[in-house]
Amino acid sequence: MPDRSKPLPGAPLNLRQIEVFHAIMVTGSISEAGRLLHVSQPAISRALATMEQRVGFALFERIKGRLHPTKEASQIFLATESIHAEVSQLNEMIGTLAAQGNGLLRIGSTPSFAEWLVPEAVGLFIKRYPDARIKYRPQSMDALLPQLLLGQVDVAISTVDPDHPNLQTQSLPLGQIVCVLPRRHRLADAPVIRPDMLADETIIGYGSHTPLGTRVQSFWNTVNMAPKIEVRSPQTACAFVRSGVGVALIDTYGITTSLAADTCIKPIEPTVELNVHLSHNRAQPIGSLGKAFVRLFEGILKSRYEPWENQLTQAARQP
Repeated sequence: MPDRSKPLPGAPLNLRQIEVFHAIMVTGSISEAGRLLHVSQPAISRALATMEQRVGFALFERIKGRLHPTKEASQIFLATESIHAEVSQLNEMIGTLAAQGNGLLRIGSTPSFAEWLVPEAVGLFIKRYPDARIKYRPQSMDALLPQLLLGQVDVAISTVDPDHPNLQTQSLPLGQIVCVLPRRHRLADAPVIRPDMLADETIIGYGSHTPLGTRVQSFWNTVNMAPKIEVRSPQTACAFVRSGVGVALIDTYGITTSLAADTCIKPIEPTVELNVHLSHNRAQPIGSLGKAFVRLFEGILKSRYEPWENQLTQAARQP
């Protein structure tokens, strides 16, 4: 009868055995793997012997006192890399969840808000909650969405609605697209900018599949025009405008006092309105700190945007 006390060749490895195998592959020795995992050298040797018994073939060759992975081990290692990365990500999430009890708030936003709105909100928030800690990352929506769903971001601020059933999103209809011109531009005195007025201009724009690129497309629909210079963010577009390279369309959330002083900002026609979306994971409430930050950010947004809205409206009404 077969000995059922021993596993058959090809038996699966458990997570601990995969961890030991990964450590040996990374360090190249039994002793170093033991130091890495904080266990004794004999324990690593026993684990390796068990693994080789389970898989049914040698994982390492011992040459001049060094371990050299076999071809099979190298193939297994490629597969364990993704497992190891996921375990590390899980441990990071556990550490973050533990740190949340110590006042950690993780904020993410699309780049438009990184110029001044988020820094101003965070600065005021820290003054009101001096024991709070902030982890902030400005990212594209493609990068931000999975972090929200995985619970790696508590609050996300975006101009694009994530529109996902596992997210709770609050939308604030505050914002619009404006045209930024060099300070002494020929259209500096125009009350409003229409697409046909920019026919001879160097247009600085965004990829057609980016959120802002998609949003401003309605402005260009009446004319056959495309950006001559493509950039990834409104901040970069404004840097080109400041240098006198061309003109750009940006959202009002990126307007700063220095930008207004260095350039000429005009309303556009047809108008393109924007929303601000504040999102969090439904399965992971943002807590009292997160709610406090959302209220504070909403207040700053209204107080800072409404004056610009009034200025742009008055400019558009000029004869």
